[in-house]
Parts: sequence; C-alpha cells; structure tokens
Amino acid sequence: MTRSLAALSLLAFSACAVGPKYQRPETEVPTAFRYTLSADEAASIADLGWWEMYRDPILQGLIEEALKSNQDLRIAIARVAQFRALVGVAAADFYPQVGLQAGGSYGQQTAKNYIPGQGPSGAFTANLGMSWELDIWGRVRNATDSAKAQLLATEEFRRGVVLSLVADVAQTYAELMELDVELEVARRNTTTRQGTLDLFTKRSLGGVGNDLEVNQARADLAVTAAAIPNTERSIALKESQMGVLLGRPPGPIPRSRAPVQQVAPALPMGVPAALLERRPDIRAAEQRVMAATSDVGVSIANRLPKLSLEGIIGLAGPSLATTFSPTGLAWGIGAGLLAPVFEGGRLASQEEAAWARLDEFVAAYRQQVISAWREVNDAAIGVRKLGEVATQLEIQVAAAKTAERLARLRYDGGVSNYLEVLDAQRSLFSSELTLAQSNRDQLVAMVQLYRALGGGCQEKVPASAATQPASPTPAPPSKG
Repeated sequence: MTRSLAALSLLAFSACAVGPKYQRPETEVPTAFRYTLSADEAASIADLGWWEMYRDPILQGLIEEALKSNQDLRIAIARVAQFRALVGVAAADFYPQVGLQAGGSYGQQTAKNYIPGQGPSGAFTANLGMSWELDIWGRVRNATDSAKAQLLATEEFRRGVVLSLVADVAQTYAELMELDVELEVARRNTTTRQGTLDLFTKRSLGGVGNDLEVNQARADLAVTAAAIPNTERSIALKESQMGVLLGRPPGPIPRSRAPVQQVAPALPMGVPAALLERRPDIRAAEQRVMAATSDVGVSIANRLPKLSLEGIIGLAGPSLATTFSPTGLAWGIGAGLLAPVFEGGRLASQEEAAWARLDEFVAAYRQQVISAWREVNDAAIGVRKLGEVATQLEIQVAAAKTAERLARLRYDGGVSNYLEVLDAQRSLFSSELTLAQSNRDQLVAMVQLYRALGGGCQEKVPASAATQPASPTPAPPSKG
C-alpha cells in the first residue's frame, strides 16, 4: 500500500499541466526616448529615491506622513493581504483533505413488539477520513499560479499607489508654492496701486488732477485687490487637497518660503526597455496576463477526468469500551474517478471565456505600455519646452520692470501722463503672474516625468540619506 501511495504521489506531482505556457506579449519598444534630455542614458532619474529627488525637508516630511496615513494606500495594503490569503486557499488543494467525524448514540432502536427481548443498544464511531485529488492535469498548479500572479499584480498596484501618492504630494506642494508667489505679487501690486490712487486723489483735491485719473487708478486697484482673496481661496482649496493626501482633515500646510528651485533642462531618462520593468502599472498588467494564462489551464483541466485517493480509518463499537479496543478498528482505502459527461456546454463556455479574458489582458498590457510611452514623451517635452518658455518670460519680466521704471521717470519729468505708468504697472503685474505659473508648470512637468519613468516607488528613507552627499542631478520641486 505504501508503494502504491508513493507511486500515485509521484504521478500527481510529475504530471504535465494542460493549457498555454506564458509568454510576455510582444510590444514595440523604441531604441531611445523621443525627447532625450541627456546624451548619457545609462542612468535614469527614476533610479533616484524620492528623498533624493525632492530635497526640501518640509516636502520630505509631508511625503513620509502621506506614506503612513494615506487611506488609499491603506486600502491597497489591505487588498494585498487579502490576495496573499487567497494564495493559501488555492495552494491548499495540493495537500490531502483530512476530516474527523465522531458520534455516539444509545437507546431502544426497535420496539419489543417487533423483536421480543430486544434491549437498549449503543453505537459509537470515530472516523478519520482523507481525500486527495491527484493533480494530473495541473488544475491545482494553474489555480495556484493564477492566485500568485494576482497577488503580485495587487502588490504592483500598491506600489503604483505609492508612486502616485509621492508624485501627487510633490505636485500639490509645488502648486502651493506657486500660489504663494501669486499672492505675494498681488499684495505688492495692490500696495503700489493704493499709493497711486492716494496720489491721484490728492492731485484731484488740489485741483491739479482730474476725476478720470482717480477712477482709472481706483479700477486698477480693484483688479489687483480682487486677486488677493481669489488666490487665498485657491490656497485654501489646495491645502484641503493636500490634507486628503496626508490622511488628515483640512488645515494649513507648512512649506518653505524660499524661492522655487529651477529645473535643469538636461536630466537622464534611462533606457526605454527598462520602463517595462520599472513601472508598477506595467508590471501589474503583465501579472494579470500571467494569471489569465493560468486560468485557461484551469478551465481546460476542468473538462478532463479527476482522479482522487480516498481513505478512512476509524473506531466503531456498541459501547465506548469495545469501540476503543483492537476489535473496534476499521479502515479502508480506494480511488475514485470523476469525469464530466454532459453539462450543457457549461465547461466549454467557461474555457471560451477564459481565452477571451486572456486576450483582454494581453490587449490591456499593450495599451498600458503605449500609454507609458506617451506619458514619458509628454512629460519630457514639457520639461524641455516649458524651460524655454520660462527663459523668455524672465526676459519679459525684466523688460516690464524697466518699462515701469522709465514710465515713472517720464511722468516725474513731465514728459507723459500717469496713464503710461498705469499701463506699465498692468503689464508688469501680468508678466509676473505668468512667470510664476510657468515656473509651476515646469516643476509639475518634472514631477510628472519622474513619475512616468517609474520613480518614487520607494517607501522608506534609508538612515544614511541625511548624511549622503547631494546628487549632481537637480531634484525639484523644492525651495532653497
């Protein structure tokens, strides 16, 4: 009997699994990114930890808080735990299923009217039963492989949540800093316009000026003054958005007040093929293809006969004393074969559905890869071209400041009226706001490029990070 069990066990574990073998879906991988930012692409900014990329200590603290308290991340962690348990559920079929059943009864089973002299009797049993499906066609192996692949896909989804969370916190922080600049510009211009209105009012009261100048100055003051509460509203909404990311109620968000660090135009992006291995969403999509491949094998195996071993060993007797004695021992061993004959096409339809799901996940994987190329492309051209825009806007702001100063000199010299000064102030106010927004867009593009390349999945800052020398690669968005 021992040799027979050993032979059947060997058969169970050495049988060939039915179904397709997994192969990574073919995708077109470019030899280089379209908008390469550096000649040396051996390295990539995505290889940097987020604490190296975002060096502002306040921003680093916010990211760490988000990684500890963000509720979306906690949901993803709980989902990983669920799928890890489901792997154990699927793998349990590899082992014999053993159950214990015990029972006892005592009483007058048959009336003495029918069997004279019949007295009370007992029946006591204790059985240990075993059933073990021999995985001849690989049904259990495919089901377990599918569960493992789904677990890995869920883990990659969790890493994707981390990547998105780090990027969202960094982007929101950059947007808050830009709004601070807008608020400062609005307040400074409001002070200037108030001074202009006061001057024109005095001139009008003194009989030198006129009501036209006063009302024009009052209108310009209202424009800049209205920008202050509007910007403060935007700041409050953005702080509320950050609060959700941090997993806490809305409230003030600390941030640096130093000038925003500019983004260097040349940053390495790495080798395009590495994107398939680095980005969590692509890796998750591939794991889903693996799971769907294994599910096809399960659906095929369900249409084939199932061979199982069954055994029982137990004790039985009319009393407890006789039950637990050598004469009460009972045992048996056997094998069973279960083969589907007719189920109305259910199993065939299940297999057809499994193949269709495999086609679906293959297409989803390829679409994810295409979307990744686009995200990298768009972010890279954003970093490159927005830098050029910012350069021209800086020239515009410098020229507007000069024009405003010259307009004042002309007015003081009696060469022109103050309307020329007002026009110069309007132009300066508008150009300063546009430059601030351009700097924000450039920083956001840098965050998006880092995210698109798969950077930011790291969750723990190494203890040595504080003592490491600064990386030569700029790491916006940060301040000072």
